Amino acid sequence: MPEFVLYHGWTSSASRKVRLCMAEKGLEYEGRHIELLSFEHHSDWFKKLNPSGKVPALLIDGVPFVESNIINEYLDEMYPEPSLMPTDPRLRYDVRMFTLYIDGTCLPAVQKHNWMGRMRPVAMKWTDEELEARLAAVPTEERRKVWYRMARDPYTDEELQTALDILIDMCDRIEDGVRSGGWIVGDNYSLADIAAVPYVRRVEELAPDALSAAERPGVADWWARIKARPAYAKAHIGGYDEQSDPDYRPPAV
Repeated sequence: MPEFVLYHGWTSSASRKVRLCMAEKGLEYEGRHIELLSFEHHSDWFKKLNPSGKVPALLIDGVPFVESNIINEYLDEMYPEPSLMPTDPRLRYDVRMFTLYIDGTCLPAVQKHNWMGRMRPVAMKWTDEELEARLAAVPTEERRKVWYRMARDPYTDEELQTALDILIDMCDRIEDGVRSGGWIVGDNYSLADIAAVPYVRRVEELAPDALSAAERPGVADWWARIKARPAYAKAHIGGYDEQSDPDYRPPAV
């Protein structure tokens, strides 16, 4: 068995996806937590692992793998039991389209709430000189813009509501999927379900009524089944505020 070292953030949605996939596969790894508020992911040594300066980065026998959806597909191909991708090509397409939707649409939405709660209180205190130095270390223009906003131009209530609406729409999509097949894509648990978990966990905190059996019975049942899986506990998909604490230590599972 190869040696796995996972550089991750407890609250990072992408990190949570990879932790959950590895837990489902029964793959043991050495976890190395990256403190995002300390800009560890923008340090030179980490950018050698992932030039984009984003977590997670998974080292397999010393070779870095990045981008959570691609990491998870790679792990599923290398360790096919239990399978997390459908055998039918059309359903595999649907899984990939859903994970693309999660990263392209839902990730920016959840980040607005996450960053305003955790990053904004820190960044707003930086002097102009400190801000300039911080931005110089961020390797992507997209993330530089977000950090600038956290420091000088915070998201408005309207922007945050629009972001929450996007996450609620995600729940509607999940409802449609699970009502037709039991899981988001088809009859079997897959990487589509894993991709959704970190985002539904945040909806549970931001708008819990959206997951109620009265509002979305399919989602409520799906979420209960997700949380009952042993891998969910092993992956430590905890509360955002709890895991934002620098002193957070995961319980033994």
